[in-house]
This record gives sequence, C-alpha cells and structure tokens, in this order.
Amino acid sequence: MSIFEGTLEVRLKDGGSHCARRVEVKHGGQWGTVCGRFWNMNNAAVICRQLGCGSAIEIPRARLFWPGSGHIWMDFVRCRGTESALSDCTHRGWGQHHCDHGFDVGVKCSGFVRLVGGDSACSGRVEIHDGSQWSTVCDSAFGPDVANVVCRNL
Repeated sequence: MSIFEGTLEVRLKDGGSHCARRVEVKHGGQWGTVCGRFWNMNNAAVICRQLGCGSAIEIPRARLFWPGSGHIWMDFVRCRGTESALSDCTHRGWGQHHCDHGFDVGVKCSGFVRLVGGDSACSGRVEIHDGSQWSTVCDSAFGPDVANVVCRNL
C-alpha cells in the first residue's frame, strides 16, 4: 500500500447530478477510474467532503452510471473516513489493479441542498451545505424562483 504524495485531483463524471457520479482521479496528467474492491462508505465520505458535496449516502457501482474507459489508476483504496482528501488515504499503487471498468466506483452524495422535516422527500425546511456543515436557509425573499432552483438541485 502506498500513500499519495501531494494533493490528488478528483472528479465525478457521467452521472445524473453533480454529486452522484463515477469517481475519477488524475495521475500523471491523465484521468482514470478507481476499482471498487474494498470501496466503502468511509472512502465515499472523503470524496464527498473533498468535492464539497455534503455527506456520502450511497456507493453505487459505476455501471449504474457509465463505466469508465482508459486507465484504472487505483485499487484497494482505504480511508478512515475522517481524511479531508483522497490523497490522505492509502491504495495498492498507481495502475496496480485486478479489475475491469465494470467495477469502477461511484458515489452518491447528499449534495448542496436538502429538505429536512417534511412529510416526503419533496417537502421540508431547506438547508444548504457550506462545505463543512448544514445550515437552514432564511425565508426572506424566498419565492417561486428560488424554490424552482432548489427543486432542480434535488
């Protein structure tokens, strides 16, 4: 297992929303995927935190999005869940893997906006994630236009 040196660029690609997609990392100037062996909610929590996408809520396989192509850069990624970036976690070594793109990992994060305390997933008090915590939105000047933006984000 090795520990990353420096900050690792991470992105989510090919999914239904900004915070629910396949995980990709950049190494040597090229983007590649992450193999899902031993991928867990601790790893997903780090990705969501690093990207400012709230909390991890699911770890679907990329085949639910679109399988990646090209390099598979990482396998056996292990995070404690408290790291601020994937670069603080360990892995098997760059390009060292025993899988194909059918095992690429994805994450589903809570995103920047959520509804709390409602009767359904589409009702409740609006909260926004600021990168570190959830905060309630003040209702002054909260009209139909803002409500439409919130609903699109959800």
